[in-house]
Amino acid sequence: MSAPDSRVEWLIVGGGIHGTYLARELKESGITPDDLMVVDSEGELLASFRQKARACGMETLRSNYVQHIGPSPFGLERFAEANDRGDELVPTQNSQPRPTLDLFIDYAEYIVKRFDLRKLVDKATVTGISGDGPLRVETTGGSIRAANVVLAVGPNERFHCPTWAEETDRVSHVWDKSTAPPQRIRDGERVWVIGGGTTATQFATSVAGQATSVVLCSRSPLQSALREAEPRWLNWQYITKQLHSLPPGSQARYDRLRKARNEGTIPPYLRRELDRVDNLEHHHEELTAAVETQDGVLLTGEQGVGYQADRVVLATGFESVYGRPLVDQIASELALERGYRGMPVLEDSTLAWRKRDGECSRVFVTGRLAEGSLGAFAGNIPGARRAAERILNSQPERTPNQTASLSP
Repeated sequence: MSAPDSRVEWLIVGGGIHGTYLARELKESGITPDDLMVVDSEGELLASFRQKARACGMETLRSNYVQHIGPSPFGLERFAEANDRGDELVPTQNSQPRPTLDLFIDYAEYIVKRFDLRKLVDKATVTGISGDGPLRVETTGGSIRAANVVLAVGPNERFHCPTWAEETDRVSHVWDKSTAPPQRIRDGERVWVIGGGTTATQFATSVAGQATSVVLCSRSPLQSALREAEPRWLNWQYITKQLHSLPPGSQARYDRLRKARNEGTIPPYLRRELDRVDNLEHHHEELTAAVETQDGVLLTGEQGVGYQADRVVLATGFESVYGRPLVDQIASELALERGYRGMPVLEDSTLAWRKRDGECSRVFVTGRLAEGSLGAFAGNIPGARRAAERILNSQPERTPNQTASLSP
């Protein structure tokens, strides 16, 4: 817990992939530990990422081995080789190898320890931000004064659930629990997984060994894509041409992003795994109702046909981070400008959130909040790297902290 009315130069809200990556970059740039803080409700860096990855049955990452939280693109590869774990870099058609989840997490923990990032974390929940000049950050552990604040937040626990789905003992969301999928299914159950994206497919294949049958039910036909977007969206010149030529926060930027992202797709290797599982089938239909019965759950489709299940798991995504209450509070209190559907209006070169009067605030964003400036990979690991580059542009040049820069 922070001391009452602590003061720091940089405060990062959220200790996920983006918050952890930025904390390391800021520390390496010369920001001292006394001037840098990460406020996270779990009190542990990457805790939420680990929980969600385990909960959906993730075994490998979709991104390749150069995407991670370390400073060197090939750091994870060197870490794997040094620890005799090269077999955890999974060969992938038309792509560089992808790391297993265990390898990715172990390397991330190595980076956290190597850069001594745990000492930066304050276990608390940010409830609001106010002030002009030094910002006053209100948390469940007290108030903190910060010259600069970075919002490295996702949608939190704001799951998107179909209107027909009322959560019960037999109907739950995939993120409701942090336990591994097989432990959430009783032997012999008939399981329906609702959703057609990567999370739904990972969960469905993970529980097939426990269940008598698994049905993956989606509103639309399954679509495959190796990545979340075309690789050209990794190129800053391309991002500048495609987005920065359009008005910040505009519907035009929003629509271009939605067109660019392969939302709801599954990578080819998962599609092949789906096809290999004998007791797993895909059902394409919009469901309209779910009613608990003595025998389990009766699901009704749009054609009026009923389907019996013992357990229903929703893998239907999250609500937009634009509508997160904390984001609303900060934008309202600090008079920050918002665009189409609540998109933050940012200074593209620094990711500073503009005020309604056109001036730049000292609130910066990363992750999906920054997609209007960073492009289709904003919410992914490449987006964390791009965000750190832009945010570091906003501060005076310092003497970098050369912490073991040649090691993985």
